[in-house]
Amino acid sequence: MKRIYLYILLLLSQILFAQEKDSTLVALEKIVTEAPNDSLKVEAYLELGDFQLRRDFNSVSSYLNEALKIIDAPTNNYDTGLQKAKVIQQFGLVYRKRANYSEALRMYYKALPIFEKYKDSIGLASSYHNIGSVLVYQKEYEKVKKNIRKAISINTKLKRARSMGLNYSMLASAYRKATDNDSILYFYKKAEACYKEANYEEGSYQIFSNMSLYHVRNKHYKKALPLQLKNLAYVIRVKKKAAIATSHYNLSRIYIELKDYNKALFHANASLDLAKAEKMGRRYALSFKRRSRAYNGLKDYYNALEDYRRYAKAYDSIFNLNKVKEIREIELSYAFEKERFADSIQFAQEKNILMLKAENETLQKKWYLALFIITLFVAVVIIYFGNKYFKKLRLRKQIEAQKLNTKIDQLSTEITTKKEEITELMTETIIHLQSKEKLTDSLSKLSKQQEGISLSGIIAELKADKLEDAKIVLLKKNIETLNFDFLKRLREKHSNLTKTDIEVCSFIKLGLSRKEISELRKTSLEAIKSTRFRLKKKLNLSAEDSLDDFIKSI
Repeated sequence: MKRIYLYILLLLSQILFAQEKDSTLVALEKIVTEAPNDSLKVEAYLELGDFQLRRDFNSVSSYLNEALKIIDAPTNNYDTGLQKAKVIQQFGLVYRKRANYSEALRMYYKALPIFEKYKDSIGLASSYHNIGSVLVYQKEYEKVKKNIRKAISINTKLKRARSMGLNYSMLASAYRKATDNDSILYFYKKAEACYKEANYEEGSYQIFSNMSLYHVRNKHYKKALPLQLKNLAYVIRVKKKAAIATSHYNLSRIYIELKDYNKALFHANASLDLAKAEKMGRRYALSFKRRSRAYNGLKDYYNALEDYRRYAKAYDSIFNLNKVKEIREIELSYAFEKERFADSIQFAQEKNILMLKAENETLQKKWYLALFIITLFVAVVIIYFGNKYFKKLRLRKQIEAQKLNTKIDQLSTEITTKKEEITELMTETIIHLQSKEKLTDSLSKLSKQQEGISLSGIIAELKADKLEDAKIVLLKKNIETLNFDFLKRLREKHSNLTKTDIEVCSFIKLGLSRKEISELRKTSLEAIKSTRFRLKKKLNLSAEDSLDDFIKSI
């Protein structure tokens, strides 16, 4: 009766699985088709691949190949490096699902330096975890622990509780494979705590299954049973068919050890039927062996023997297949190790080149530093001595300026003295002119034989007049000295002026009237007027322009 009930339950579950097309899958496929640009389309393919890894991992390769076509397209105008690393890593997951561990490991090692280049902490943590998960199958447990601890370190900093749960679970598996019982339960409990923190139900129930197996290996069957029943209830609820088959298989073992052979037979049948439906060859063969033990416990030796024969036959074909896979895996592993060795040689060469480059750069920096120090020293010396030189130059200029000021003061004194002499000479000249007028009157009176006028007196006055002429010559020379700058500018501007013109201009500059000029030059007033008229023409002045104002402005 129990067997009929089990078949009905399995049939109903198959019908439910067949009827339902996952709405998430439909939504993800829609995102791919409606993606507005290449970058978002690649991200959609990655998300779709990640989803299908847990359902139909054989379909994932097609998604990843489509993503690679977009990434490698020459028309791309964005940085595709990080997306390529994610695609490579997902290829690694596909190869791991196919039990092609060497190729999976190659993919993970290929993605790792790209994540390091872009400083993608999440990608790095995932790579270390994935590498560790493959190394478990290659029985390199110390390397597993090293990589998983790197992943835990990164995820702890990022506070990714769910990822930390996966890391601790994998670390427990490494210790389990290495038969280190003291650490297994500790890491399973750490994983469980992380899953609870992340509210990750699937992870928590997976831990129940793992802890159940731990207790089975230590022959604590009563502790193992409730944990495995919890796991079975969960995987049935979430419809994970492969996991349901495995959980039934594990429960059949526990019930056999507890000598409850009917329940063991029930779970062995369930495992057998699901393994066959899901084409789980190894699980299918082992389920015959497990059911054989249950029949043996029930003393049904005929069925026990038949099931053992079925197990031997099924396992023999699987064993041969596995041997082929194992040989292929060894070949791939050898090829991979060979490639890694070649890569390591290349890496060593590149490392040496980089080291030499770094040494050259360091040496170059030292040269630059030395050159900078020398330049700085030279600059300081130049500034120091330059400062001293400019101080001396400023001092010399100050001394020269003082000398020039002294000379200017002397010249000013001389000019003042000259002005006083000119004023004195002008006064004397005026007196001389007055005396000439007086002499003319005397001569006139003498010709008329007026009284009181003697010839000796007139001769005395004429002698005095000669002295006055000498003074006039001296006056003219002093006027030229005093008006040196004025005369220089006048000659530069008007080179066509005669000596007489220049002399008249000097007198006008001193502010003398026409009469005074005619007296000084011992010429008639009309001659001075004529000279002034000629001067205006030479100086390009109109009849209305003032000659006196023009000369004073020069």
